[in-house]
Amino acid sequence: MTDSHEQPLKAAAFSPQSTTPEAIDETGNRRPQWLIPAFVILLVAAIAVFIILPSVISTPDVSTPVDTASVNPTSQSAASGSDDPGEERSPFAEAQQQKLRKLAQDALQVVLEAQEALQEFSVDSWAPEAYAAALAIAEAGDEAYRERLFVDAAAAYQEAAAALAVLEDSIPERAQEARFETLAAIESGKALQAQNQYRVLGLLEPGDPELPRLLERIAKIPEVAAAVETAADAARSGDTAAAVQAALTASAADPQHQRVAELLAQYQEADALARFRGAMSQGYMALEAENFEKASEFFAKAGQIRPGASEPQSAQVELATAQTAAKLRQLANTGKSQELDEAWTEAVATYEEALSIDSTLIYAQDGLKQAAPRAELATALNNVLKDSERLVDARALKAAEAVFADAMAISPKGPVLEAQLSELQKLLLWAKTPVTVKFISDEQTDVTLLRVKRLGSFVTSELTLRPGRYTALGVRNGFRDVRINFDIKPESRAEIDVRCLEAI
Repeated sequence: MTDSHEQPLKAAAFSPQSTTPEAIDETGNRRPQWLIPAFVILLVAAIAVFIILPSVISTPDVSTPVDTASVNPTSQSAASGSDDPGEERSPFAEAQQQKLRKLAQDALQVVLEAQEALQEFSVDSWAPEAYAAALAIAEAGDEAYRERLFVDAAAAYQEAAAALAVLEDSIPERAQEARFETLAAIESGKALQAQNQYRVLGLLEPGDPELPRLLERIAKIPEVAAAVETAADAARSGDTAAAVQAALTASAADPQHQRVAELLAQYQEADALARFRGAMSQGYMALEAENFEKASEFFAKAGQIRPGASEPQSAQVELATAQTAAKLRQLANTGKSQELDEAWTEAVATYEEALSIDSTLIYAQDGLKQAAPRAELATALNNVLKDSERLVDARALKAAEAVFADAMAISPKGPVLEAQLSELQKLLLWAKTPVTVKFISDEQTDVTLLRVKRLGSFVTSELTLRPGRYTALGVRNGFRDVRINFDIKPESRAEIDVRCLEAI
């Protein structure tokens, strides 16, 4: 417009300006709160100008002639005046032109504010094509404005503002997508992609409290990738323990890495299975070698590695059965060895232990029937031989002779029994050999050898006696009786003095 009273408003250039993340408002406001209401008001005003106003002015007052072309929205070139400066317009047409210009300027202001808000988020870094397309629409509005086609300019500005508003409204979704892509790149070990997406997220959500932690995780990508590769190599070679250790290293570098956590769980399960199978294998090898203590340790270890697994429990049952069988075999061998050694008392204990484990064992039953009487005989023989001096007693001698007879009836006789019989035979002969005993007295004392004979009064007297224990009784009137106990041993000489010397 070339009116000397008012110069036309020129639209600002729409070249994008680079904005650093530090310039972003910490409050996170992306556009003024009044932007959308202003846009709605402009839209209502446009409707009023384009639709209602033409209908009002379509029938002018005959007393005041008005150029209808100047108020017809479809004839903007006529309304804006000709290029001839001498042509004058009516005040009403001029007022209408001012309204149209104001409408375009208001629409342009919305565009400028939306542009400024987006530039604060460096829109050209994350939506360059859509941003450029919106600016192109605004530039078309500039072109219409310069041609004084204010309605077309306002429409273009409004379209550009709507496109910019769409971009601004997409910021939360784009930020979420950038965060997702950053995390995905970290998980897949793509450092460059993670860095790029992280930069976009930093532009869209500069106040996100997770940004420092994400940056730390991105820096750890090479370390994590190397540890994961080491773990994979170890797993392929069958070294599950090394795979677990490498996975633990990766997890320590990035504890939030989900794929590393999954790999660690897989390697730990594989390692546990390998250790479980190894323990079970070693347990069965020890069981086969009848190293029951080691077998039990290995089966228990397998149970600790995989609690609740049925295999260690079944193996423990097999172990108990094998231990019982081995114990019974051992007792059978021990019993036979003891019989050969004529250790009958020990053999009885062995067979009784076997029967306490399994009362149906034939070998133990038969062995006990044979060993029990021999054990009793062996005990009787040992008792006689240990206390040979008791043989001076007639009853003990008789019992010893009965034992000797029983032993002689055994056939065949082992060397131990033969030796015992030989020794007992000598003892019996020894016990039966008479010994001459000399008694001395004072001819005043009457002497009696109790249970043998009365000797009477004498100075000396001799008597032949079997070895044993005897008692001599001396009696004299007016004197206290005397009782003398003495033992006669084989192959010995004895003198027994019997006198009553204590007067009453």
